[in-house]
Amino acid sequence: MLILGIDTSCDDTSLAVMRYDKKERRFEILSNIISSQIKAHVEYGGIVPEIASREHLKNITAVYRMALEKASVNAADIDLIAVTAGPGLTGSLIVGYTFAKGLALANKKPFITVDHIKAHTAANFMEPYNIGYPAVALTISGGHSSLSVLESPIESKFIGGTIDDAVGELFDKVARYLNLPYPGGPVLDRMSKDGELKYKLPKPLINEDNYNFSFSGLKTAVITFTKQNKDFELPHLAYSMTRSICDVFVKKIDKAAREFHAKTILLSGGVACNSMIREAVRELGAKRKVEVVMPPPILCTDNGVMIAILGTLNYLYSENKNTKNSDVYPTTRW
Repeated sequence: MLILGIDTSCDDTSLAVMRYDKKERRFEILSNIISSQIKAHVEYGGIVPEIASREHLKNITAVYRMALEKASVNAADIDLIAVTAGPGLTGSLIVGYTFAKGLALANKKPFITVDHIKAHTAANFMEPYNIGYPAVALTISGGHSSLSVLESPIESKFIGGTIDDAVGELFDKVARYLNLPYPGGPVLDRMSKDGELKYKLPKPLINEDNYNFSFSGLKTAVITFTKQNKDFELPHLAYSMTRSICDVFVKKIDKAAREFHAKTILLSGGVACNSMIREAVRELGAKRKVEVVMPPPILCTDNGVMIAILGTLNYLYSENKNTKNSDVYPTTRW
C-alpha cells in the first residue's frame, strides 16, 4: 500500500510517500521532502501567515513532484492520499487540503484528513507493535503543548494542554526579545549545553492537580530577570529556563503515567528536538521503568511522514465496519 502524506499546517511544505506492509504492520519511508520557509520569515522574527500561504502555493507542486521522483512512483501508484485538516494556519491549511483533494479527484484515489497534533504522536508509529498501551503522549511545538492518553494508535483522550503560550512560543518569544537568530528554539538549545542551573525561575502549574501547562508567566519572568540583571550570562539563562520547562513536563508526565498505568511514554512535536527535554523524558522513563519512544528530530518537526502514518491507520480502522471510534477521520472515495 502506497500513501501520499501532505502537511501545510504552518510554514513547511511537507510531502512524503510511504509504503505500508499490512502483513508486517510496518511503514517504510520512500521519500520525505520538506521545503522550509525560514528565509521568508527571518526578517520578521516569526511566521507571517499571509507569507506562509503564498510560499505554500509557490512550492507545493514542485515538492509533490520531488516526492514522487524520490520514491520512484507516479500518481497512479498511490493508493491513499492523507492531508492535515487542522489545527494550523487557515490559509496554509487550505493550500494543502485543496491540493490533496484535487489529486484525489483527478486520480480517483481515496482521500482522508487527519488531526495535526495526533499526527505528531503518530510519528512514533513507524513500528506500532513496539508500543505498549496505555501510553502517555506529550506533543510540544510552536503552537501546542498537549498531553494525551492513548489506548491504541487511533484512540486518544486529551487530558491537558497549554492555557496560554505553548512551549515553542516561549522559546521563540524569548529569543526574539534577546535578539537571537530565528528560529530561536534551536539557538537556545545549543546555548544551554554550555550553561548551568544558575538562575531561579518559576515552574508554572507544576504543583497544580491537573495536566495543564502555562508558559506565559515563565516568559515574562525571564524577560523581567534580564532587565533586572544586566550581567546575566546567556548560556546559564538558557539552561535555567529549559530546566524549569523540563521539570514541569516531567512532573505532569509522571503523574499521568502513574494515574493511567502507562506502559509507554511518547514524546513528539517540533520542540521534542530539544536535547534537554529529550534527556529529561528518557531519565523519567528509566526511573519509572517505562518504555520511552520518541521520533528522530527530522520526524519531530512538521512532515508528511506523520500525516501518511496517521492517515493510513485511520483509513484501515475505518475500513472495519465494527470500528466505532470518533478519532477515525472521514474518507472520501472519488
